[in-house]
Amino acid sequence: MQTPAPDLSQLKDIHLPSPVTDLPIAFGWWLLLTVFILLTIAGIIYGLKRHEKNKTKKAALLLLSQQYEQLKKHKDTQLFLQQSNEVLKRYCLDKYPEAASLSGDAWTSFLNRQSKKTYFEADVEKAISQGLYQPQCEYDTQTLFSACVSWIKNNKESSND
Repeated sequence: MQTPAPDLSQLKDIHLPSPVTDLPIAFGWWLLLTVFILLTIAGIIYGLKRHEKNKTKKAALLLLSQQYEQLKKHKDTQLFLQQSNEVLKRYCLDKYPEAASLSGDAWTSFLNRQSKKTYFEADVEKAISQGLYQPQCEYDTQTLFSACVSWIKNNKESSND
């Protein structure tokens, strides 16, 4: 005996479920996206501050180098002392506003306090603190130049940065 064949016309169509959407995304993905955006913004701000700090440092070092080259041509040690001191003062005013009123021994003490080590030897320190107020001051120009460059490159950072 044979069983009758089922009638295919009685079968219903297959209904697929509605497609899964990408939104709304789960809370964890929102959290991850927020953290990523915040870290990106913080990185950009940090990079801009660092670039600005390095820009000031590079400008001061370039100016010192130009003045040293000018010294080699014109042999005016008094002018070089004045210009070097001016570059240090301008650099410090950008980083340490409290340095504006300092001069003499207070100025050189301030410079030594703001660095991790003492870059200005006794004769250079004396030239910076007192040489600006004397008609002629004897000091080693190479030592002054090296001390200024080293101080700018290596001074400890201000709490403002």
